Amino acid sequence: MAILTGNPVAGIHTYFGLASTSGPLGVVDDVSDFLDSVESSSDADELDATTFRRPAKNIIAGFTTRSLTLGGKWSPESEEFFAPVEGLSEVKYEYGPAGNEVGMPLISGECTVLSYSGPQASVDGITTFSVELRLQTKTNSVFPVALDAGRAGNGGAAPGAPAAPAAPGRAAA
Repeated sequence: MAILTGNPVAGIHTYFGLASTSGPLGVVDDVSDFLDSVESSSDADELDATTFRRPAKNIIAGFTTRSLTLGGKWSPESEEFFAPVEGLSEVKYEYGPAGNEVGMPLISGECTVLSYSGPQASVDGITTFSVELRLQTKTNSVFPVALDAGRAGNGGAAPGAPAAPAAPGRAAA
């Protein structure tokens, strides 16, 4: 039976959201405009469960460390967001490698913001930064039809939809 591989996904549509506070009430802010890379990694401890009288080693997987490394172009605004979250645990994150449109894959959970390294400047380049996240939880799902209370955005509209119109006599934000 042939395995369907699907179509490649352009990275330009990537969405990444991160809360600026710890805990279950943290509101996830869209930080995609700061970023130009999201790299994931997973490393499992290798445990030797070999006992006497076995003809071969018995290796089993132990604890798994999952990480996301965010990279981006530094600005005063990126510094203002990322510097204060360094060291926080139980920070909500959302990662949409194909964007945040309804039905697109959503990888989400809580993480520890292990480090923030910015600004990183060179004489002949653009000033950059990086953020190292250790995932405490990871859930694979899809983006919902409407924003929930734990995500900042378009006033409750579906991801990618225009914001709700402003009240009469008030300018839209």
